[in-house]
Amino acid sequence: MKRRPDTALTLGSTLVLALLAAPGPAQAAVRAQLGDHGDYSRLVLSVPKGVEPVAVVDGCVLRVSAPDPLRWPLASLRDSFSRRLSDFVTADGGRSLTATVPCGARVASFMERRTLIVDVGGPPVPGVKPEVPGDGAVEGLPDAEPEVARSVGVAEVVEALNPIGTANAAAMILPLPSREREGAQAQLGKGEGECKNQGAPCSDSPSPSPLRGSPPSPGAGEGVAPPLPVVASLEGEVRDSIQQTLRQLERMPERPAKPVPQTAEPPKPPAPPPIGAMDLAGWAGDDFNRTREALQRALDTTQGRARVEAQLALVRFLLARALDEEGRAALETAASLSPAPDQRYALRILGDAFRALDREDAPDDNLFVQLPAGAMPDHHVWRSVALAPTRWTTAKEGLPIALRRLLDYPADLRSRLLTTLAAAADEAGDSTALNLIVLEMITVDSKGMADGRLDYFRGRLAELKATPDAALERYDAAAGLRRGPFARRAEVRAIELRRNLGRLDEDGAIKALEALRFAWRGDDVETDALAALGGAYARSGRTDAALDIFGLLGRRFGATARGRDALAAGRTLLTAVLDRLERSPPGGLYALALQARHGRLVTLVDGPDGGLRLRLATLLLRDGYGLEATRILHALTEGATGPRRAELGATLARSLIDGGREGEALDVLARTGGSALEPALAERRALLRADALLGDGDTVRALDALRGLSGAEAARLRAEGLFAAGEWRAARSAFAELAATGAEPTADDLALQGLSAYLAGDAESLRGFGTAQRARLAGTRWAGLLDALAPPPADGPLRAESVERDLAAATALDRLARGWRKTP
Repeated sequence: MKRRPDTALTLGSTLVLALLAAPGPAQAAVRAQLGDHGDYSRLVLSVPKGVEPVAVVDGCVLRVSAPDPLRWPLASLRDSFSRRLSDFVTADGGRSLTATVPCGARVASFMERRTLIVDVGGPPVPGVKPEVPGDGAVEGLPDAEPEVARSVGVAEVVEALNPIGTANAAAMILPLPSREREGAQAQLGKGEGECKNQGAPCSDSPSPSPLRGSPPSPGAGEGVAPPLPVVASLEGEVRDSIQQTLRQLERMPERPAKPVPQTAEPPKPPAPPPIGAMDLAGWAGDDFNRTREALQRALDTTQGRARVEAQLALVRFLLARALDEEGRAALETAASLSPAPDQRYALRILGDAFRALDREDAPDDNLFVQLPAGAMPDHHVWRSVALAPTRWTTAKEGLPIALRRLLDYPADLRSRLLTTLAAAADEAGDSTALNLIVLEMITVDSKGMADGRLDYFRGRLAELKATPDAALERYDAAAGLRRGPFARRAEVRAIELRRNLGRLDEDGAIKALEALRFAWRGDDVETDALAALGGAYARSGRTDAALDIFGLLGRRFGATARGRDALAAGRTLLTAVLDRLERSPPGGLYALALQARHGRLVTLVDGPDGGLRLRLATLLLRDGYGLEATRILHALTEGATGPRRAELGATLARSLIDGGREGEALDVLARTGGSALEPALAERRALLRADALLGDGDTVRALDALRGLSGAEAARLRAEGLFAAGEWRAARSAFAELAATGAEPTADDLALQGLSAYLAGDAESLRGFGTAQRARLAGTRWAGLLDALAPPPADGPLRAESVERDLAAATALDRLARGWRKTP
């Protein structure tokens, strides 16, 4: 027999298991709805009983805070689309819900029992008219009878009142008298939003937003019921009202048609909020170690948003202490902690400050440059520092405000910023601004600049004021410290200044710079010493050593943090090398060695205009290395625009024509042309096109391209075209008239003139030509031409072999002339 289980025991066990499985106190759930309306977006949160959340807007962030943790419906909110509410995130352990809203948006919130309603409208857009209704509804106040009737056409009213056409007349909405209108409004009810039954909802449409103002009255064209039928007893009163309205319309002057309203442009995205003041002295703290330990303890004991705030405090501390490398690492750590939108904006501001501290090349996307500075002194400081290395003219506009504000900055940061401003003013040659910066250095940082920095910039200021003896005195004072980069930099400047003054010869300068180079390694001052040493090598004729120094600059410093300074030093050295090569005789190998060994470094060192590469290409063309020159010119032409592109295209076409590549030259001229060119450049390009066509064998098009062109070059090309076309007499006359243009005929011109006379059978002209030009052709490659073209003696018999020999000589000379015409 089976044993039945005890019912009481079973119930007790079940109760114990239920108690053990029951969870702890759970967070209350929140229901949410999100939707977009015409002018605003609405967020509706249904919260538990007794909870009163508060909605606050901070910049571009909407924060809904509650006293206790809640379970926010993040999944449903993120799945819902809204134009003005996005990026829903919970924070503070579930006590708050944050969302991104348009910066400057109009936000209104109110509680309705247990429901929090938040309406987010767009930022106010000035100068935008409200949209005109497109349904043809009459706008205006109910009592404005003449205005309402004015929108009804006179012909339509007459047709509606015509008893003959009553059967075919269309239904019309006629203005009712005041009594009937009041009765009709009474029949419409109390108005939108009110109901006779308070317990039932009035309609399914959302209630009007408080951001849009109160809804229009029913008589204003919205929510009006269908037109009421005109009662027969009121026909006479309605007819009198219409006739009175018609008489008023006849007395009123005609108004011009109302222009169609223009569609308002979409509002521009809101600008970022302004940058606030910085408490850099408070961020730095009085004691470095104690402040850093306190910030580290705050990082170890916080979570969530508070941890991001603690990391932000650490970043501010590192900025105030001018610790740029540690500051960038702290910024990356803060970005990995999922900061809120307002915290991300603060991190971007601090990141832009560190970029300015590091002298970045492209400050256009820096917030301190993009946003107007206004009256905020800190903004002027960082704007000037960000723009100083590249755009000093713009940077010095806020310099007086920046210098006054820097007096309150911590010493380390003030020293770094003043150094950046002084270096930029020195590079721009602005002695007035550099004088103001040096005076502030003397006033507040004379003790903190004991590394020779102050004496170095005072020496630079003395040089700008053309007092070299005072500059040498300051440089020697700085170099006497024997430590720090500015002491060595001052020593380099002193050597260069003494050489320029003639107090030190080239060999002495080389020895001093070589000693400095090998005595001081591993700092950015070595770039200055190397550039000065390479320039001395170039001036003394040791071009190989100068090229080695140029390559060393690129290999050692081109990829480091000091790369920009190294490239600037390399630009100075490359200019000195090119100056030396331009003064040397043609035919050397140094230009080719510079392009072959350091072509990539030359491209990096060169400026945006490509001036140094163009000089190198000119040297290569002069020395006969057309292939390397055309490669450089191709790269420069493809990167240029406007008239600069047309000018470089002409230079490239000239090099291609000289190399026998006339077809490529024509293609280059076609791709680099333009309509708005200067007359001189346009004429130069036309001559190049004619020369290329002539070299390509298209004589007819070449002569056609020369029409309307004057000058010696056009006359020479026209004569060569006639010679190539076989027009011997015309070619002889054209070459003879070449001297009339004021140009001195070359040996090639004289030789072609003699050949034209010979092939034309003009013995008399050939005889006179030989007498006049024999001395000018002597010593050239055409020296034996006149003997070959000499006619046979007149008294001897004409033999067939002599005629054949003369014809063969003429044919050979014609081929020779064609081959030599473009060969140097």
